Amino acid sequence: MSVIGINLYSLRTTTMTKPYYEVKKTITNRFYFNLKTSEDEILLYGETCKTLNQCKQQIIFIKQNAYDYDCYQSKITKTNRYYFNLLQKEDIILGQSNKHNTLEEKELAIASVMLYATVATIKIFNEAE
Repeated sequence: MSVIGINLYSLRTTTMTKPYYEVKKTITNRFYFNLKTSEDEILLYGETCKTLNQCKQQIIFIKQNAYDYDCYQSKITKTNRYYFNLLQKEDIILGQSNKHNTLEEKELAIASVMLYATVATIKIFNEAE
């Protein structure tokens, strides 16, 4: 399988091995997550949620939608940097990527999310961590 010339099997075997959702609480008692690689690189930033259960539900939606390329909304900043939003079917933003210098970097990031979002574990951290 490939996404714009990227060999996904090669990506799976050579980069991240233990991705995870890092769930944290803000100082205003809201919850958010970041999808991270085993090297702690953030692949996707989650929206803030009122409760931990809502945050977990958002992760479930990501796991359900991550394989569908149509759920990725590509964007370009005013400074010509590329990023994407991962959307729920009703155009609700579930997460947003980092900004990338090239279209190829953005596509590689989408491929990474497609591969690892569904197998990532969930780690819940206290605000002190």
